[in-house]
Amino acid sequence: MSHNMFQFIGNLTRDTELHNSQGGSSRAIFDIAVNSTWGKGADKKEKTDFFRIKSFGAIADNAGRYLGKGSKVFVQGRIENTRFEKDGKTEFGTDFIVEKIDYLDTKAPEGQQQG
Repeated sequence: MSHNMFQFIGNLTRDTELHNSQGGSSRAIFDIAVNSTWGKGADKKEKTDFFRIKSFGAIADNAGRYLGKGSKVFVQGRIENTRFEKDGKTEFGTDFIVEKIDYLDTKAPEGQQQG
């Protein structure tokens, strides 16, 4: 059995971008900062990693409605490798596709009321 999954707890670094296709399907993109610590006492170290998260459908609609800069979330999903052409060269990337969001502390996107 193979398993492709990520889990992060982090804070949004900016408001969610919500896009709707002509066919009516939704796609949301947001960036989160995830803090890690290791070591103890005087040897304690900290690091922050940043991840771009993508979601689709109803999950994307809710993310666009409720997740603004500073919101704290638990996200879980799958990792996809991507390949695309840029300036005539083949580039590679990694997408984090969310399948579950737990809203730990939400802040409405700018211009929206908190619900």
